[in-house]
Amino acid sequence: MNNVLYEELPEKWKDYRLNTWFQVGVQIYLLFEDRELTDFERTQTLKELLFADTDNCPVGEELDECVSWFLNGWCHDRSPRERQKRKLLDFEKDQWRIYADFRQIYGINLNEADMHWWEFMGMLWNMPQRQSSFLQVIEIRRKKIKKGMSKDEKTAIMEAQYIY
Repeated sequence: MNNVLYEELPEKWKDYRLNTWFQVGVQIYLLFEDRELTDFERTQTLKELLFADTDNCPVGEELDECVSWFLNGWCHDRSPRERQKRKLLDFEKDQWRIYADFRQIYGINLNEADMHWWEFMGMLWNMPQRQSSFLQVIEIRRKKIKKGMSKDEKTAIMEAQYIY
């Protein structure tokens, strides 16, 4: 486990050099959501994004382990016991919220930033919620309809979730 407070962010997994640019991480997320790609096309594109040398990169389960480490290695919190069935993050729908939040909160232009994927994700999920339109939308997506709610409350939540 790496500690960003005193260690450099990793550029390698085992002996494989990775492209750790944050935009690669976003593209990998989008790649997994693209239902028009075959498994072969997805794997080939994944290799091209993540590795400079596609002939010398992990395959099979080792590739899956590497991608999982790359995508999730930044997060040191425990996973919730019950996974959300709803998709909370959508890099296509949320792109402008994320972009605007990084400009407003951090002063970073994501179109020009040279940032490690783990740095990006750490900053994304730790923005001040009151200032972050992205995190406010995540909270709306996360809300659950409860028995004691009025009809108006339920309708407001469902309408907001439909929008976002």
